[in-house]
Amino acid sequence: MIAFPLLLATSITMATPNQALINKKPRVIPTIREWHGGSGYLTIQLGARVCLEKPSARTLKPVAEVIVEDLKEIAGFEAPIVVDEPKAGDICLKIDDSLDRIGSEGYRLNVDEHATILARTATGTFYGTRTLLQMLVLDPRRRIIAKGEIVDWPNYPVRGFMLDVGRKFFPAKYLNQYVKFMGWYKMNDFQLHLNDNPGIGRDWKTSYSGFRLQSKKFPGLTSKDGSYSRSQIQWLQKLAAKHGVNITPELDAPAHALALTQFRPELTSEKLPKDHLDLTNPQSIEFVKQIWDEFIPWFTSPHVHIGADEYASDKDSHKYYKQYINEVCAFIKSRGKTVRMWGGLRTGGGPEGVDRDIVVNLWYPGYHDPIDAVNEGYKIINTHDGYLYIVPFAGYYYHWLNTEYLYGNWKPTVFSDDKRFNDDDPNVLGGMFCVWNDRACYPFVFEDVHELVQPAMPTLAEKLWSGQPVDRDYKTFASDFKVLGDGPGVHIGKPPVFHRKGNLAFGKSGSASDRQNGEFGVNKLFDGRPPSRWFADANKPQWVSVDLGSVQPISRVLLRWAFEAFASEYCVSTSIDGTNWVQVQAKTDGDGGVETVRFVKTEARYVRIDMSKRGGREGQFSLFELEVYR
Repeated sequence: MIAFPLLLATSITMATPNQALINKKPRVIPTIREWHGGSGYLTIQLGARVCLEKPSARTLKPVAEVIVEDLKEIAGFEAPIVVDEPKAGDICLKIDDSLDRIGSEGYRLNVDEHATILARTATGTFYGTRTLLQMLVLDPRRRIIAKGEIVDWPNYPVRGFMLDVGRKFFPAKYLNQYVKFMGWYKMNDFQLHLNDNPGIGRDWKTSYSGFRLQSKKFPGLTSKDGSYSRSQIQWLQKLAAKHGVNITPELDAPAHALALTQFRPELTSEKLPKDHLDLTNPQSIEFVKQIWDEFIPWFTSPHVHIGADEYASDKDSHKYYKQYINEVCAFIKSRGKTVRMWGGLRTGGGPEGVDRDIVVNLWYPGYHDPIDAVNEGYKIINTHDGYLYIVPFAGYYYHWLNTEYLYGNWKPTVFSDDKRFNDDDPNVLGGMFCVWNDRACYPFVFEDVHELVQPAMPTLAEKLWSGQPVDRDYKTFASDFKVLGDGPGVHIGKPPVFHRKGNLAFGKSGSASDRQNGEFGVNKLFDGRPPSRWFADANKPQWVSVDLGSVQPISRVLLRWAFEAFASEYCVSTSIDGTNWVQVQAKTDGDGGVETVRFVKTEARYVRIDMSKRGGREGQFSLFELEVYR
């Protein structure tokens, strides 16, 4: 988040005609497509108005309301909205139907004695206001913008971000802020993954699952630990429309559907995992249709996402899977929507006989190859897991996206070194990066996820707007997006840090048999961040230790184990010098969770945990925190 300070008006010394210099291209994000530099600067300050033309005043009033609100936060004054010709220092918004070259999301921004934004649509005009405001934020005084003309438009119609709220519920207030965050960087597609489940536990009927829409038709289907009402979804979409963002709903079935099978156990497959609907039973497809029939009217989006991810790959199951896709798609189209799905048609036999009028999120070439998909007639969205998946705190896929690599090397047309398309291929609609909350049982919160998304959003925005070679190095780009922040109206705090009273290990350094450093290194055990963790292979003995900094009396160690990644047998040892160790306690019945190990008070500087036998199913020893007390 960036703070936008209230600054006093500053006098600007303008260059004389003999001294006139051509202004450099503003370093906004995403980079503008065309810049025709002028000389001198325009001051935006108290007294400026937001001017509309009478023919388009009603259409552009919502855009005007947003820029007025944002100017108040950025520059510290409230500009009146008027239907009038602009005067010096004003901001003018116009609809111009003749601007065919820039499409429905492009805009022209002319900065001279006043600033004029012209576009074919309200969305294009809104994106122009983002550029103008970013120019203001990049000025240390939040007052001046360079004179010149910008002509800007996106090369890709889908510039997306997907958030898994099915496994991990996040309140609507965060989604509302995210449409502002996305609009700030001209990202336009916010996909909500509205149902899912982590791995199925020992008892599938009581394993955790999420379904986040409040159903009147099937009230027992809705999750009790968090859901969205129709009014919350309507408010979100109204806000998103003002910020150039579309809300794409996703209900995932026939796999990833534990919430559905728990609600209707008779529809559970006998031979497949218990989160798979039995597609040999016609009632399964009918049930999914009934769910969509209730919720399609909630959403104004022209398209919906049916999931259809990772269903069983045997040929018999694949036959019924293809039938499911065709029937559900036909039903949704009959309700006036177009359809998206995850790429998985290559598993079990290919897409023969499947409707081609579906947009496919291509995420793993082994499940559906992007070259094959285009040759088969599908339009595709680049959602490649190797580049674009964030799985918080999991230790597989990315925890942080490799934004520097993406910035310098990736384009929406690149799926791998040998799977790429021409930049102008109309079958590649754009791209989308995703947050998958697989580790829903871990104690992370929205602020933790936001910290991971923050550098990814502007980076993907840069590449999805034009896909062209960048004109600044990554270091400069990263510096710019830190100044630009999350945008006005977005106020998401830092992730929580807990310094538990008396914990002698907090903030100290440690050592380990494996993963000494890095994102999942041993020092994560002492940082007070609830979800950060250390992990190592549990198929062999492992150890971790902490240096308390000085010899102190201690008698208790508290271990916060990660879910299903605990040691059933371990011992606790202490040392004064870090070389000679004394075992003070041993456990042979560890059962995970939060374990307190007590022992006779001893003087020690170092504490070590030796893990010899795993107790969980994860194949890892993993701890969130190692705490030491007097």
